[in-house]
Amino acid sequence: MNRASVVGLVVLGLGVTWGLVQAGCAGGLHMPGSLGVLGQDLPDERVSHAATPAPTPVTPTVTPRPSAPVVPPSWLRVETVSEVGIPPGAYTCDGAIDLQAPVPGGPATDVPVAGVGTAGADAAPSPFATATMLRFEPGGDNPALPETIRTSLGLGAPFVVDNVPLEPLRGPESARARVRDALARAATPGSLTRFAAWGASHVAGEFFTGEVRRALQDRWGDGGHGLLMPAPPWTGYRRNDVNLCAGGSWATDFAARVGGRGDGLLGPTGMRVEPLDANAFAWVSTTASNPHGRSASRLGVLWLRQPGARGLSVSVDGGAPRVVDTSGPTGPGGLEFHVPDGGHRIEVRGTDGEGPAPAILGVTLERDAGFVLDAMGVNGRTAASWLAWDERLLADTLAWRAPALIVLAYGTNEAADDRMTSERYRATLRMTLAKVRRVLPDAACVLVGPSDRGKELRRGDHVIWAPTASIAAVQREVAPEFDCLSWDLQAVTGGQGSVYRWRESGLAAPDLIHFTAAGYREVARRFVRALDDVAAAPTATPSP
Repeated sequence: MNRASVVGLVVLGLGVTWGLVQAGCAGGLHMPGSLGVLGQDLPDERVSHAATPAPTPVTPTVTPRPSAPVVPPSWLRVETVSEVGIPPGAYTCDGAIDLQAPVPGGPATDVPVAGVGTAGADAAPSPFATATMLRFEPGGDNPALPETIRTSLGLGAPFVVDNVPLEPLRGPESARARVRDALARAATPGSLTRFAAWGASHVAGEFFTGEVRRALQDRWGDGGHGLLMPAPPWTGYRRNDVNLCAGGSWATDFAARVGGRGDGLLGPTGMRVEPLDANAFAWVSTTASNPHGRSASRLGVLWLRQPGARGLSVSVDGGAPRVVDTSGPTGPGGLEFHVPDGGHRIEVRGTDGEGPAPAILGVTLERDAGFVLDAMGVNGRTAASWLAWDERLLADTLAWRAPALIVLAYGTNEAADDRMTSERYRATLRMTLAKVRRVLPDAACVLVGPSDRGKELRRGDHVIWAPTASIAAVQREVAPEFDCLSWDLQAVTGGQGSVYRWRESGLAAPDLIHFTAAGYREVARRFVRALDDVAAAPTATPSP
């Protein structure tokens, strides 16, 4: 296996520039810890995936029905290309990529919440700041812990993840009915149904969402990978069941980035990438041998129209490039190729000249029917990052994607914010969900809460992160107001302190925040099971 080697790291005033050389990775080899440049065929994960039985399908109790046909928006041009096919050597990536921060255009990250106070200005003491962290001795009996926690963690006995009770989706019947309807649409033969997930690192890593996508595509058909970025917005960007390659100089921006543009023109992914000249290229292709992601019949690119912007070169399967005009009044633009179902590659490349570089908001690999999951996580983000996105651009592009069900997986970073209070978080979450409902009024909605978290304060002195439970409680309270369900990720793993037990079994990462690949597979299995339980029990409504 050829490995990537980092050949340069230069810290600049605007950010960090990486130089990466990616040598001939024929066949889409997995690059663990790579800079997201190539190689998501993931043969190592495919073995693990095959060894894990798929959950038993549950037929939705709502009669399957097709989604309403989505008329292509006026800004999306559709072309049919019949004589194409992925060329020999299409899975070989050879190039060096240089990621640059955008020209700063606004303040850094946090979105202020007007009227609810900022750090140090709350009317009442912060329950997060005054919360008592629970001491925890990894591997011990922890007699000082409350008995309820000791019992739920099964301390003093070997940990068996199958003994952890399944956590249901909680919320009102109206929100559960939306989920059943989304599942019924996905189960309709011949339909193309999209779900979408936004969040922080649990989504950005693609381990959780990638496993959910695989499980539901096994059930309803592989509709393609969906929407993703062609060039890595940050080092380490990765996707399951798709091959990525990029080279040349790119500017990147994403939601609430420190030193970012601050204009909110990010589209549905919360990200944008810009090829800075004609030497900058990126391609995305179907996989060579994975069970998933091997075929596509719709290849698309989504960009931001800007006054005076340069053209963008687009080609399919190594064919003649089309230079599309990305200039014009600010708004979305797009081109979608309809091709024979099979293996394909779409490539984008910058152009030289005057004016702003073309801003790419994503590319798509899809089929005419099946299940699609758009995963659009950005590391370190909070739900409040939605408040900084341009709403009109978001509404226009999401109307095109038309997800039947959306997942918002935030909370872990809010729980780590020592300025946060329950009052402030409640107000911020309401503002965020109000915006979500303005742009996606009809979608089924699930809030996935923060994962359990531990912390080593000093060598050997561990605590359970207390604010996590407070964030989850606010989500359970607020979600029904916007006809959403909630799924308490801390409860999914067994409650407070469970991250230590999952780490004992190789399911949680050493940082006591994230999961291992095996842990994310288990979380994904439980999420699919929770969806199935909603479909199978239409009259049951678990209490908040």
